[in-house]
Amino acid sequence: MGKRAWHYARPVFIAAGILVCALLLIDLWAPVDLQPLSTARVVVDSRGEPLRAFADQNGEWRYQVGLDQVSPDYVQTLIGYEDRWFYHHLGVNPLSLLRAAWQWLRHGHIVSGGSTLTMQVARIRYPGHGGIGDKLRQIVRALQLELHYSKDEILTYYINHAPFGGPLQGVEAASRSYFGYPAARLTRAQGALLAVLPQAPSRYRPDRYPERARLQRDKVLDRLVEFGLLSPEEAADAKLEGVAATPPHLKPLAPLLARRLIGRNTTDHRVTAFIDRQLQRRLETLAREQLHQLPQHASLAIEVMEHGSGKVVAYLGSAGLGDMERFGYIDMVTAERSPGSTLKPFIYGMAMDEGLIHSESLLLDAPLAFGDYRPLNFSRGFSGPVSVSHALQLSLNVPAVQVLERLDPAHFFARMQTAGAGLHLPPGATPSLAIALGGVATNLERLLGLYSALGNDGYAIVPRLTPDDPLQKRRLLSPGSAWIIRDILSHRREETTWQQGLAIKTGTSYGNRDAWAIGVGRHHTIGVWVGRPDNAAMTGHYGSYTAVPILRAAAAILPNSGPGLPARPANVSRKAICWPTGQETPQLCDEQRQAWIVDDVIPATFMGSVAQSPLIPNPYLTLRLAGDSGLRTALGCNIASAETTLPVWPAPLQSWLPAKWRTNTRIPPLDPRCKHSAGLLSETPVQIIGLDKKARLKRHATTAEQPLLGFRAVGGQPQWYWFLNGELLESQGDVLKLPMPEPGKYQLAVTDQAGMSDTLEFTVEPEENFR
Repeated sequence: MGKRAWHYARPVFIAAGILVCALLLIDLWAPVDLQPLSTARVVVDSRGEPLRAFADQNGEWRYQVGLDQVSPDYVQTLIGYEDRWFYHHLGVNPLSLLRAAWQWLRHGHIVSGGSTLTMQVARIRYPGHGGIGDKLRQIVRALQLELHYSKDEILTYYINHAPFGGPLQGVEAASRSYFGYPAARLTRAQGALLAVLPQAPSRYRPDRYPERARLQRDKVLDRLVEFGLLSPEEAADAKLEGVAATPPHLKPLAPLLARRLIGRNTTDHRVTAFIDRQLQRRLETLAREQLHQLPQHASLAIEVMEHGSGKVVAYLGSAGLGDMERFGYIDMVTAERSPGSTLKPFIYGMAMDEGLIHSESLLLDAPLAFGDYRPLNFSRGFSGPVSVSHALQLSLNVPAVQVLERLDPAHFFARMQTAGAGLHLPPGATPSLAIALGGVATNLERLLGLYSALGNDGYAIVPRLTPDDPLQKRRLLSPGSAWIIRDILSHRREETTWQQGLAIKTGTSYGNRDAWAIGVGRHHTIGVWVGRPDNAAMTGHYGSYTAVPILRAAAAILPNSGPGLPARPANVSRKAICWPTGQETPQLCDEQRQAWIVDDVIPATFMGSVAQSPLIPNPYLTLRLAGDSGLRTALGCNIASAETTLPVWPAPLQSWLPAKWRTNTRIPPLDPRCKHSAGLLSETPVQIIGLDKKARLKRHATTAEQPLLGFRAVGGQPQWYWFLNGELLESQGDVLKLPMPEPGKYQLAVTDQAGMSDTLEFTVEPEENFR
């Protein structure tokens, strides 16, 4: 370089050096960073699609994405329109700045800002109040950013922090809010719109000003044609696409699950759930349809789990998050409620494992006293002799309590807790027989885990909400008892053929506050709860009526939820057993049944409650009968006799039996030659006195207080059970005071502790029949 050239170039080099030194000093004194601003949190489904988003502490929606997660058309359009020399300058485009300055001087106001994408990032990261001073700061910051960060890092920051209207920050939030899908799926026309939107987001919002937005979009497309980045034909095709956008908010799915997951994970900005999006949508639609059939203020909850993996693939915590009338903000999947009868399958299953019952064991659906506890059925009536299968299918209360008494409530409670039941007793209470009828608290999710054991060889799976939740299996039942219980529940009489493979158990809590239905299909366990979150009663609504239809509809949506039981375990066999003994006793058989047996254990029938201590403790009685008369003898009788064994039905069932099976018919009377004690059996059979048999009674039409009818039980063994037309009466003594019933035919029966019984029939007629 000549001296003359150097004379003119020297000041330039000196100025440049000063600027570089100044820049380095500024960089040391006020360093820059591209630390992301606070990010909104989002819960996504199994495929990474958002279920529900939660704004950051400033109420802004911002979701971090990488360049590879954004449509290439959008990136190309953004750079081509905003800063086509982006990859060639050092953060500032001098020509653009000079052009902007000239336009400002010429027109007296700002026509174009001359800002590069890097300068816009500087403005976003270090906002100011506008004016020349801010523009100079942006230039300095842009140069600093280019010094420390790559072009892709700067561009990534821009696409994640640019304003897009209202609370929306970043292209991902804008794409999902305006168009309903991620930025990776943006069309060329949508990319053009979002490229220009940050220039004036409040004026160009497509949800509010679609025509303005269209004009700006088309302007961008024309500019791309002008720069040779788009052909006229491609631009024309893009312009044909309408500008349609929804209001800027994300429509949530599984909102209460999302709230729960965000609450328990306080650090991650993105939380993944196992939710199947399509299934969730269909179940939410089903729930909305079912709500119209529910009373005011009622809500519902549905949860679906794969019982092999424990993955929760659908989760509806309420009728609808925004439905305040139905308490939609309360998550009823996790709410502590009475489970009603839903624990009964596990009572029977554990009893099978401990050799107490089999599938056709004879149980007593009759008046039983367990100390001071006298349970009744939901119908307030009794069925008499029932099998385990029938009792479970009909969800009868007394048989379940009878089995739980033998199993021991404390033992059952402890095993359930070990399996993850999470049962809660009332304050100060200890495990009692009331557990069988819902005298504890748990929630829908824990019940789902328990019922998964029926589809998982007896292992209860703790429901898993996210991939971070470990798979936890806990032994609840043996494979054999789990298979039998599922088989029983899969053959409910009301089930249609196509759903016979779906094992269903219902439950209704005391006072009709909770209606439950739990189903176990081929691959999924489904739980449904219906009720009022405020714990008020829903008169006329119960599990089989209200919850089961929802369960069936949900099961019909699931893939492969139809028929199909797992293979029968090797230790489960089919045996012919007899009633009343409950065992393989063909010589003592009134009724033969085919039963599922675990480990070849065939227990005998329970003759009553342990608390009542039945006089005849076994379902067969060995007697000695006189050889000449065939009558019963007693010890000490000097009569030739032979020993014989007879089947005996439990005493509380006598009034339901055919006459030939009743104890007082089957057991011969005591031979009069025997004057000694008759042992367990009374010498005098029980007999009703007080009315002649077939008596006709007159009921006065005008008498305000009808007379009482008096009856007495003579003979037999205390205590006595009185029945009127098969319904248990309150008296358990030998005296009965019966208010005059309405006109009609009646049968009065009494049964003593030994199973002996007597009946008396009478008719009540109106007064005019006697005139």
